[in-house]
Amino acid sequence: MYHTHVDTAFQELMGLGGGFIIEDPYECSAQRDYFIMLQEFHLKGMGKGVVKTGYFELDTMSDSFNFFTMNGRCFPHTTRLPVRYGEEVRIRFGNIGMNAHPIHLHGHQFWVAAADGNTIPHFNRELRNTILVPSGVTTDIEFSAQNPGVWPLHCHMPHHTSNNMTKPTGGMFTVVQYV
Repeated sequence: MYHTHVDTAFQELMGLGGGFIIEDPYECSAQRDYFIMLQEFHLKGMGKGVVKTGYFELDTMSDSFNFFTMNGRCFPHTTRLPVRYGEEVRIRFGNIGMNAHPIHLHGHQFWVAAADGNTIPHFNRELRNTILVPSGVTTDIEFSAQNPGVWPLHCHMPHHTSNNMTKPTGGMFTVVQYV
């Protein structure tokens, strides 16, 4: 993953960061491969569902983050992650924010496949449905799409799920599985 080293607190929290995907065709058999950058902000004037100023003002130096995004967006403005039944799916997470985020996938169990760009051997992988992604870390998960439906993928911190009570489903993607 990459991020700025100039005026870091401001530029990183304004979105200057992303992922480098270096593919090895012999390493992974995934038919779908997604990258999600986790971010958090403090929005002034936002609290318990009340907007006092009529607009949100971003505060990048706050210790109390109250708004969570995935790839700079929150639900319902996120893009769905389409998969087909039986496909092998890899989702890569990067976190340049200040807090760790427990990322939870409904409807599927997944294998923790890589940490900080290093593939974890199959015999050492953990089977999970929630993975903690600490600050400054990348984590990859893999799963087999065997459960058709529309499945939420979100941070399991309650105020991130609802974005401080302003959105019913806050920072979230949906994994849409087609038969």
